[in-house]
Amino acid sequence: MAFVNEKLTPTQREELAKKKIKNPYGSFRDTTEGIMPLYLTIDKNSETWLAHCYNHHDTNNDIEEFIFMYKSNPIPVQAIKSIHEPQVCWKITRIDFPKGLLNDKEHLQILLTDAFKAYNISGWPGEESGQTKVIYGYE
Repeated sequence: MAFVNEKLTPTQREELAKKKIKNPYGSFRDTTEGIMPLYLTIDKNSETWLAHCYNHHDTNNDIEEFIFMYKSNPIPVQAIKSIHEPQVCWKITRIDFPKGLLNDKEHLQILLTDAFKAYNISGWPGEESGQTKVIYGYE
């Protein structure tokens, strides 16, 4: 599987908006109307993707909100980014696994790690090859 960062076209954004995928921890719009990302980190072969939704600048840790889409299941993910040149480190602090996917937890973590490695700093196209470390720090 190969995740790539892709800028969405206006048509792709409209299609995504129609799905009304909600992020329960994001901005007011994310929780009521649905997410509207400009970029996706996507594996087109499996239709698995990661979308940045919101950044909590009001917290000490600058928690960032993501939706990880797996088999048409939106999975809310919270992470904290730290940059130690030349490496980016993402600490996953929360994943809300759907009950039906708990048996796939290890596989999902592998996919999520691959997605964050491609996302790198900001999910912009061309950033996929940076040095990225992903650690898990949730219960």
